[in-house]
Amino acid sequence: MNEHRPTPSSSSGVDRRLRRSRGGGARRRRGGRSRLLWPGLAAGAVLVLAAGLALKGGTDPAGPDATGASSASGRPESHGVVETEEARTAEPTPQEEQEKGEEKEQEDGKGKGEGRDPGSIPSSGPGTFATADGGGDRVGGSGRTLTYVVQVEDGIGIAAKDVAAEVERILADERGWTADGEVGFRRVSGGTSDFRVRLATAATVDDICGQYGLDTGGEVNCNVGQDVMVNLKRWLLATQYYADDVTSYRALIINHEVGHFLGHGHEGCPGAGRPAPVMMQQIKGLHGCRTNVWPYDAEGRPITGPALG
Repeated sequence: MNEHRPTPSSSSGVDRRLRRSRGGGARRRRGGRSRLLWPGLAAGAVLVLAAGLALKGGTDPAGPDATGASSASGRPESHGVVETEEARTAEPTPQEEQEKGEEKEQEDGKGKGEGRDPGSIPSSGPGTFATADGGGDRVGGSGRTLTYVVQVEDGIGIAAKDVAAEVERILADERGWTADGEVGFRRVSGGTSDFRVRLATAATVDDICGQYGLDTGGEVNCNVGQDVMVNLKRWLLATQYYADDVTSYRALIINHEVGHFLGHGHEGCPGAGRPAPVMMQQIKGLHGCRTNVWPYDAEGRPITGPALG
């Protein structure tokens, strides 16, 4: 503990000051002014310095507020940057809209149908079809134009217009069958057409394909006559190689079966690590090839393999 020392009384302090005043006048005249002046100057300097610091802290842009001090709400204070309502709701540019649409299309396609209970997919239907209304523009080179209709079996819960939009996108792709410049496609909704793309239940596909002697076994697609028959189960679930990208497998279905309609036969894998030809029966295995759903690559070169009997 600190020792407690009594403080001198006020009367003894007065006596000492009186004695100093009587005998020390000359000394006071020489040095008293400096004793009184310096403490005053020091106190004044402290006040000026404190005022200057306070002023600087409130106005200097390099102070705490300018380096992201938080407000009472816990959010950083704004210093000259004001987010206006116009900035928050600015309309995207056409390029941003296109990029957003492409990203959404890719996201919508990947995993679509994944986890769906196969038992919820109807295995049979009435065998009657609804045709997608409207029509599309011609796509492809200057060669012959093939017209087609898109039909969906009644009662399966899928709109014909949605299937038509997807088929149009596939046939219009620059990596599709139009890449050679010899053929073009145009969707129609009535009258005569060169072929039909028909989405149907497994039983209906088996029935129509079976009329031409093909056994689709409730599992696969076919092209017979003018009909490109698409198995509903494959359209929704794809296969093991495309389970995470159902949209890509739909492109494979259309390109493979339309390829048959154009006169292309089955092909094999051209070599390990190379892209599988679209005319390869990829549902039966890739045999060392990589998945691929287009008949041509991005440079316009055909993706082929050895012809199979």
